[in-house]
Amino acid sequence: MGKNTKKQIHIAFEIAKKVYLKEITSSQGADTLAKTGLKRSSGLDYIYAYSKLLQGILYTRTINAYATDYYLERILKENGKGVLKTALLALYQHIEYYEDTSGSSVKKGREIYEKYYELVKDDFAETIFPDEVEDDKKYSEGKTRQVKVNSYERNQLARQECIEHFGLNCQVCNFNFQKKFGELGRNFIHVHHIIDISTIGKEYSVNPITDLIPVCPNCHAMLHKQKPAYSVEELKSTIRKSTNGNNVY
Repeated sequence: MGKNTKKQIHIAFEIAKKVYLKEITSSQGADTLAKTGLKRSSGLDYIYAYSKLLQGILYTRTINAYATDYYLERILKENGKGVLKTALLALYQHIEYYEDTSGSSVKKGREIYEKYYELVKDDFAETIFPDEVEDDKKYSEGKTRQVKVNSYERNQLARQECIEHFGLNCQVCNFNFQKKFGELGRNFIHVHHIIDISTIGKEYSVNPITDLIPVCPNCHAMLHKQKPAYSVEELKSTIRKSTNGNNVY
């Protein structure tokens, strides 16, 4: 845990809340934390991380494992499982970002993630999802970037948020696996990443509602028939034209 004590981290959490609620500024919060012996830069990191956790946004600065665990514990206690899910999306993206940029494994961070994920996972988490569309080796961004994007698609919490918003029907053709296959098809769907990979930088933060969309495997494959992928509306238009304007959705 280095030089930062548990007491300092507990105080940092309370200060971060005040900053998030706009009761004080980040600068005022950092000044207060500096009086406890924390470096001002570390104080700003703790304030920054809390805000990103509550918003489900990637944070690129690092806080230690004890602070991560403590923040999640308090967020669960004070805000409930819904906000904890949001915080875990931010933590997941932080882990992916750090491992991608440093080349180092964040073993403790992943253990903390799994600990709290067990508290919020639902039926979607029990579903075994198939491999997504295979990587196209022609991507100029390279394998690392493609794997990173696929990891967002395959993250269970991101999937849950996406499916809870859109439902389990394919958003292109309206196919529903449970209606067709009964219990065998329950909770089965692919999740497509809408944003073109070439536009994604290392500090990209995924939004499960605006960046991901449920599609059936057939439509998913068709979306990726060109690079960059077709949009959902483009594929819908193609289906309409192929069926002479009949509404098949």
